[in-house]
Amino acid sequence: MANNKGKAPPPKEKPVPVAKTAIETDWDRVTSYRRIKDVGGARTIFNRFITDNVMRSNTIAQTRNQLEGGRPFAPEDLESQGAAWQTNINFGDAQAARDRDFLPYWQLINEIPHRAAFEIDSTSTDCENWQAAFSETFDEFHDDWAAGYFTEFMKFAKNFIDFGVGIPQWQDSENPRYTSVNVQRVYWPKNTQMNPDSWEVMALVRDVGASELYGYIRDKEKTRQSTFAGWNENAIKAAIVQMGQTGSGQFPDYRDYTRFQDLLVNNDIVITTPFQPITCVWLYVKNFDGKIGCYVFPQNKGVEEFLFEDDAYSDDWRHLIGPVWYDTGTDGMIHSIKGFGIKNFFFSSLLNRMKCRMVDGAAISSGLTFQYTGENLPAESPPVENFGPMTMLPGGMTQVNVYPQLQQAMAVTEMLSKNRDENNSLYSEQQKQIGDTDTATQAKILAGNAAQLSVAQAAIFLSQVGSNIYTEQVRRMRVKGNTCEDAKKFVARLKERGVPDEVIFKTPIRVKCAANAGMANPQMMTQKFQEGLALAQMPGVNGRWFLESLIAYKYGSQAVDKALLPLGQGSEPEQRREAMIENSLFGQGMQLPVAPEDAHYEHINEHLTPLGAMVQQFKKTQVLPPEAVAALTIGIEHTGQHMEYLAKDETKKAKFQEVVPAFRMIQSVTRGILTRMQSQVQNPGQSPVQGQQGGQQQPAPPPQKTASESISISFKDLGLEPKNALLQQLGLPPMRQLPTNGSPS
Repeated sequence: MANNKGKAPPPKEKPVPVAKTAIETDWDRVTSYRRIKDVGGARTIFNRFITDNVMRSNTIAQTRNQLEGGRPFAPEDLESQGAAWQTNINFGDAQAARDRDFLPYWQLINEIPHRAAFEIDSTSTDCENWQAAFSETFDEFHDDWAAGYFTEFMKFAKNFIDFGVGIPQWQDSENPRYTSVNVQRVYWPKNTQMNPDSWEVMALVRDVGASELYGYIRDKEKTRQSTFAGWNENAIKAAIVQMGQTGSGQFPDYRDYTRFQDLLVNNDIVITTPFQPITCVWLYVKNFDGKIGCYVFPQNKGVEEFLFEDDAYSDDWRHLIGPVWYDTGTDGMIHSIKGFGIKNFFFSSLLNRMKCRMVDGAAISSGLTFQYTGENLPAESPPVENFGPMTMLPGGMTQVNVYPQLQQAMAVTEMLSKNRDENNSLYSEQQKQIGDTDTATQAKILAGNAAQLSVAQAAIFLSQVGSNIYTEQVRRMRVKGNTCEDAKKFVARLKERGVPDEVIFKTPIRVKCAANAGMANPQMMTQKFQEGLALAQMPGVNGRWFLESLIAYKYGSQAVDKALLPLGQGSEPEQRREAMIENSLFGQGMQLPVAPEDAHYEHINEHLTPLGAMVQQFKKTQVLPPEAVAALTIGIEHTGQHMEYLAKDETKKAKFQEVVPAFRMIQSVTRGILTRMQSQVQNPGQSPVQGQQGGQQQPAPPPQKTASESISISFKDLGLEPKNALLQQLGLPPMRQLPTNGSPS
């Protein structure tokens, strides 16, 4: 055997390269193409978007022109036909119909006690308090946003109504405040579906000023942070230099008709200045690893580096934008979805033109028309002379009365208006309700619905706002360690309200709009909440919610805190006064009934206050007068009945837990007093409860009971005669019971 010790090992044989198959070569080319390598490739993709979007851009421009006051006929066409004198104005029908749909959305979302409703996945008895805390802090977040929120929401809702989709965009990974994207500058490939999980690529276009770009590199620290995030310092400087030297150097793209509509509506002239913004493209591409890359670059040539680049910008499209769709279009394809403005375009154009022709007919009929009656025609225009109230016509000429046929045009116009109200805004549900109504009052209320948002459309809108916008905003503010000021305030406010960290950061939470789609109409919501207040008298019904909602819809959400006393000591003042009167009757031996519709929490509070004072007095002196013993005995029995009702009310679990400890303590002491008094009667030598100072005997310890067990004492279960017999045995006055008419017997 050869000794190879100390010798170098033989060199390894180099692997022989294997030629790639055609499929592998094509695969490499496809995967390489999906990665955005440079600005040139990104700009090529975007230019294809622009080309494919020409027809959609033209439709949007026409719709905008109509909504912004554009005339129904092209003036140059009328002039070429010698008809420039004809009426050519926009009567505003399209804008008025759009506004009837658009304006109620603000009230629907914001003029309610809380914007969002939270469902926390927890079995804790504090769950309702936590959910209320989330609703309150979410409202406070919007209050901090203030005017900015109003602007962004109205832009979002207007795009939703006009063009079929409203798109909030979050421009970083932490800030919960969105900006409403101009949907005219959003691009998807053809046949893209509504479901974000199926998206491969999309683009947003936004005009960016030099000062905004400069903000990313204004100092060394900001430059360091921006570079770490993905911004390119050199590319930003090049873009700013280009704007400073030549302006943006861009004329509206001839393929994008909406850009020319921007010029018209703003009365602009085409001019380049150093202050004109540069049009930038945000291109988002989903890679094979599931990550969504973001690439920002100028639309026009001149800067050939990405201003921003991040191959793993987000994990989910829903973390970038929260689209709310007007409907589902054809087979869920994005480009088939049209808003009310687009759907109403041709209909309003027809209505506008009919009204213009009616004005022309009326104008013609108001003029003077003459007819020659003889053959001797004047060589020149015949003189018609006016002498005050008299008009002199030359011989051979008579005036002819012309009566234009306007009735048919008026009937067509009326028919079109009725058709618009019935169909264009989905008012069919309310019209059916009007036909099925029982009373004139209901019919009057329902008739007003035709000018408001439809229930069906509102339901679609509210569902998407909750799932696509509110859910993402709350998710961002619940991320532990989020340095955004809004997120830090949100967490701090939750902690102030007693919400634990586990619930704030980890527990699953579902977020929905707190508004009800059926409350889209002010008249309808007033009627429904008034009906709810009648139901609030039933046990287990949260009457305060109905009252808060009614005040919010009637007078605005800010009026709730001013109109209603806060829950606690000042709530339900009438019920509290009744409870105080009852307290004075307990000492007289008066047995009072408990009604299911009583405000049980308020009654319990008022009853326990004097009963607790009696217990404290007994603990100090071991002495109670007969009236106090009677009041304590009857009062704790009466309060126990309130406790039973309160325990059954699922909406007031927290209130029940709040009063249980005090009630059980007073109940235990009362039981101990009765036990001692009964023992004293049986054993006369024992120290009395009243009349002299007794020994410091501690009351019996409270029994361990669960919330589902009975919380009344055995004295309660006796009839009136056995109770009076026991009281007589103890030397106490007998009990009296109120008759049905309410006066003492």
